[in-house]
Amino acid sequence: LNIKVDLTYVSGTARAERLFSEVLAGVVEFDIYDVPAAMQNRFIKGGVVTGPIEWRKLFPNVPDTHFSPHGYFNASGFNLRIIGYNPTLVPANRVPKDWSDCLDPQWKGQIAVDVHPRFMSGLYKSWGEAKILEYAAQFKNNQPIWKNGQTEGVAQVAAGEYPIMCGAHYATVFSQLRADPKAKLAMALPKEVPVSLGEIMGIIKGSPNPNAALLLAGWLVGPDGQKAYDRVGRGSPFIKDSEKWKLIQKAGSKTVFEGWDRQDYEPGMIKKITAVWGFPTGK
Repeated sequence: LNIKVDLTYVSGTARAERLFSEVLAGVVEFDIYDVPAAMQNRFIKGGVVTGPIEWRKLFPNVPDTHFSPHGYFNASGFNLRIIGYNPTLVPANRVPKDWSDCLDPQWKGQIAVDVHPRFMSGLYKSWGEAKILEYAAQFKNNQPIWKNGQTEGVAQVAAGEYPIMCGAHYATVFSQLRADPKAKLAMALPKEVPVSLGEIMGIIKGSPNPNAALLLAGWLVGPDGQKAYDRVGRGSPFIKDSEKWKLIQKAGSKTVFEGWDRQDYEPGMIKKITAVWGFPTGK
């Protein structure tokens, strides 16, 4: 693509709220926005995002999972939840093979876990609410070490402070190993791998370069763009022969796609899980 790209990094719902308000006021600073899942409906109802777009017709070789059912967004980045472990502390014959291994009494009081239980809510479409809450209670009984976020927990596993981190973010483990290939860190794929949407792209109405924006968005979800995402651990597991696709095939695992409707069930599910864990504020 002969397109000049200027990237401005922003994150968080609060920043997206500000951008949304600016667009409503007629201030369009960017062509493409990464729209948080929680704000997709507001962008559509506010009439500030271009669509519906016939993504599947324009980019027929891209899997349907990359495009929102209503046609307003496409997903170029994806998040996988896996199990990270320190291979010097976990014997080869005890490497975890599934989420049930996080309940093994051998690891009682030694498992790091993010207090934001997205690996459990990510299994909703496979397990359902009852099984998730039963698992959450059993998991709590194994006395995990609570961590507020991913980075610290993964770094501590690599440092040997904990042998395992259940529900680790694939990209966080990947980034640690990319920065230090000799790090004492490895990842295990459970039988069911929760997959959520990462970067969700929307083309803003009134953007100065709408055609270039459409081409760039299409390129990002295509084979070449996904190779770039693979280099940061956020590529798609749904594109055949991609790095994540191969990884999942090799492990004999299957993906559990949270779907484009994640926001309809995830917040409530997370509150119930954290309540089981004893966090009444629903972290």
